[in-house]
Amino acid sequence: MRGITTMHYRQAYVRHFGGLDVEMAPFISTVDAERINPKLLKDVLPENNSGLPLIPQVIGNKADDFVQMNIALHDLGYNEVNWNLGCPHKPIRKKRRGSGLLPYPDTVAAILDQVCERSPVKISVKVRLGVSDKSELMRLIPVLNTYPLSEVIVHPRTAEQMYDGVVDLDAFAEALQLLEHPVCYNGDINTLAFFNTVHERFPTLSRFMLGRGLLANPFLCEEIKGGPMGERTPVERLREFHDDLVSRYEAILDGDHPVLGKMKEFWSYQSLPLSNGRAMFKKLKKTQRLRTYKDIVSEYLADAQWTP
Repeated sequence: MRGITTMHYRQAYVRHFGGLDVEMAPFISTVDAERINPKLLKDVLPENNSGLPLIPQVIGNKADDFVQMNIALHDLGYNEVNWNLGCPHKPIRKKRRGSGLLPYPDTVAAILDQVCERSPVKISVKVRLGVSDKSELMRLIPVLNTYPLSEVIVHPRTAEQMYDGVVDLDAFAEALQLLEHPVCYNGDINTLAFFNTVHERFPTLSRFMLGRGLLANPFLCEEIKGGPMGERTPVERLREFHDDLVSRYEAILDGDHPVLGKMKEFWSYQSLPLSNGRAMFKKLKKTQRLRTYKDIVSEYLADAQWTP
């Protein structure tokens, strides 16, 4: 997720938790340039990766720029790039990027014509049901079926829903039946119980993308795979993960404020399964000094219980 699952977060996560098979980096915007600015690619430089396979994600609506970015990513050693057709944020979609392209199958086809022919990497796509009308994806699927995509990731909400309400599993079932590519499910996998619900309803699925659920519960992949949780308590493991992440941000960010910005965002998810997480987060949001922040975290984690 953009701004949260940075290379520093991914490195720390993989060091402390198991169960994840592949990572997808937050999207990189395409640019109109013959040479890609290296700063755009810093988050996906191979030397900064966690050790797990990583798929870069690209967002854009111009074929030439998309191809140029794919060439740059191929030069870094990547053989697959995901095209983000799912970002629901209004400023993005108003520019016909992300989910804003879903109502325009002819535009998507024109882009894929060029990208699939000229890019040196495999292309997968991530989609929603549409901007406001779930039939938009259904009209787009025949276009997607025309091209040699490696995968289609479906989040069964419209863009206007953002993350509100519930996912539409009936609409996902319709899309799954129509798509001729490997399909990955994404959306609301926040608990083992819901994962089992989706897996039991769609037993042919073998790939699942986790987002906000994994941010709130970093043990979720281990729970899904039935792996050992280890001898340390969940709160102890969470504390070790947190301390590692704070130290990484302290090493690369200048001053208390930017580090606090990252860590307050961290706790906006991570506080949810803690017994005293709401009270802790309320105090943390007002904190202006890193030393005070660390004292509050130590105080509350000492008494916290893990209650996902």
